[in-house]
Amino acid sequence: MSTGGARPAASPSRAPAYRYIVDSGSDQAAAAKHGWNLLDVSSKEEADALPRGTRGLVWVGDYDNSTCRWEVSDAELRQRLAGAAGDPRIAGFYVSDEPDPYACPRAPAQHRARSALIHSLAPKAFTFMVVDSNSGAQTLSQMRLWAHATTFAGLDPYPCRVGKPCDYGWIDAVIRAADRAGLRYFGVVQAFTGEAWRWPTPAEERHMLAQWSASRQAGYMTFAWRWGGHDLASRPALLAVLDRFNRTAARAGQPAPSRSASHASPAGAVDEVHYTYISSTSVVFDWRGSAAAIRYGRTRRYAKTVTAHAPSPLPFSSRGPFREARLTGLAPGATYHYAIGGGPDRIFSTAPTGDFRFDVEGDIGAAADFSPAGVTQRQIAADRPRFVLGVGDLTYGNAEGQPSVDRHFDDVMAWSRTAAYMPAWGNHEWDEPTDDLRNYKGRFAIPHPSASPGAPSRGCCGEDWGWFDAGSVRFISYPEPYADATWRAWQAKAAKLMAAAERDPRIRFIVTFGHRPAYSTGYHHGEEQLASILDAFGDRYPKYVLNLNGHSHDYERFRPIHHVVHITAGSAGSLETPWQGADSRSAFRAMHTAHLRIDVTRAALHVVAICGAATGDDDTTCAPGSVLDSTTI
Repeated sequence: MSTGGARPAASPSRAPAYRYIVDSGSDQAAAAKHGWNLLDVSSKEEADALPRGTRGLVWVGDYDNSTCRWEVSDAELRQRLAGAAGDPRIAGFYVSDEPDPYACPRAPAQHRARSALIHSLAPKAFTFMVVDSNSGAQTLSQMRLWAHATTFAGLDPYPCRVGKPCDYGWIDAVIRAADRAGLRYFGVVQAFTGEAWRWPTPAEERHMLAQWSASRQAGYMTFAWRWGGHDLASRPALLAVLDRFNRTAARAGQPAPSRSASHASPAGAVDEVHYTYISSTSVVFDWRGSAAAIRYGRTRRYAKTVTAHAPSPLPFSSRGPFREARLTGLAPGATYHYAIGGGPDRIFSTAPTGDFRFDVEGDIGAAADFSPAGVTQRQIAADRPRFVLGVGDLTYGNAEGQPSVDRHFDDVMAWSRTAAYMPAWGNHEWDEPTDDLRNYKGRFAIPHPSASPGAPSRGCCGEDWGWFDAGSVRFISYPEPYADATWRAWQAKAAKLMAAAERDPRIRFIVTFGHRPAYSTGYHHGEEQLASILDAFGDRYPKYVLNLNGHSHDYERFRPIHHVVHITAGSAGSLETPWQGADSRSAFRAMHTAHLRIDVTRAALHVVAICGAATGDDDTTCAPGSVLDSTTI
């Protein structure tokens, strides 16, 4: 936990019973308010004065790496603990912060002896230490030395350094070493700035929490409420992430309601309703609920009925039941009435054939986790688009939990019952074990679906990318870079689609969309391989004029590069600071939530970025709903 020396910093876990924050003594009530239930104290008296619902972890003095001795003798420790045995407000005793077993070879044995002494005096309390987790190979090799030295060991690999992206791989290496050594551990998450380290962004904090949540941690620790003159309360967006995580943990500690009560749709009700185009004359509806059929027709008389089936793969975010229904033989560019079960009459449309409007949003999340996302959905609904491109990272269920998956699909019903939802996958849909593509491929029918080399086995195989035509535009999505061969395989197939579009007089424009950027000055750099492929397409196919992506949580538009305008629209729900550089080809950029509204005519694409909700990370001021940026292609 110490931040001295040339070391990095920490991360933690999922809904643990112990939620400990360091240096909270200056404001225990505020720390408790935000969901930490294990607070930093130095005495029994301080523990007894803690807010209701919290307990104390008592600091009992450190281990001195220069003398290889305890700062507090055994005799003095007995005196300190004399009145603490059995105190229900004391959860445990914190005995040392990053002892060095190489400078002091007897340190592990000394820790076992001290732990045994404390257990003899307070048998219901646990003992705790922090293992230096920021010293490379020395960190990994010492894990085995600390096995059974204390009840729990805090692991503090702080991954976010000044001027650099967070090294999440180091957290994984520390976890693997601790698991091999048989340690019982708390993950320590970085939430401070000072020396070589910087404040993590909210997205980075969620990533760390998700990593530790997938580990075997017994609890987690936050460093720190206050450190080096900096206060966590001064970073409200970061604090909000930790607050949400803690509250999820607190709920998880209560008796769980039945799944039917908390996760299933009420009898006869449906939610998570959305549809996708699969051809010019077909759509597929997906929903959750007991209603098993959809009625539809050109009028409210609903001339036809289709019985839904269970989708494959089957989503697992909740009990469901999940339904999918394919409606075929429809007229191109036409509007239909429909009702699911005995629900209200609504309308949907097949892919447009003339002028139309579509919207774009990326890096979205659920409104319960990212309040700007709710604003964005309402703004999209007001735009009345024919369809919406979701350019990846739809729900953040891997970081926020499975309820967030369901909540996202409820949020988008602001528009998804009357406008098609056309997605591309992002890294948060597949690259961590806490969520996977079954939740997404099982909720959509991708038009003209294609499989990609290297796609994850969960949610395999197929629907990694697809394409569709709307009016005078051919839309081609691109997959996530699952493997080195993924984008090259896509390139060969996409080239044929572009060549066919060049020959087709009905197609005026070609638009690609996906999650990763080819060009970006935001938090995530441009992907060189993707840029090379798209540049070559721009040189070869004159109709190819626009690429849409997310991944960096910001808004950025580039001047045409090899004939193609690149736009990052990754700020539907949250922002990632700071900017990582500059590019003379960047025409406009803003650290502000936003979505795109694009009006298509035979002659042009009119692109407008709409200002979203304000956040504490904005570098641009605009009124929600106003025009942030615009261009015409």
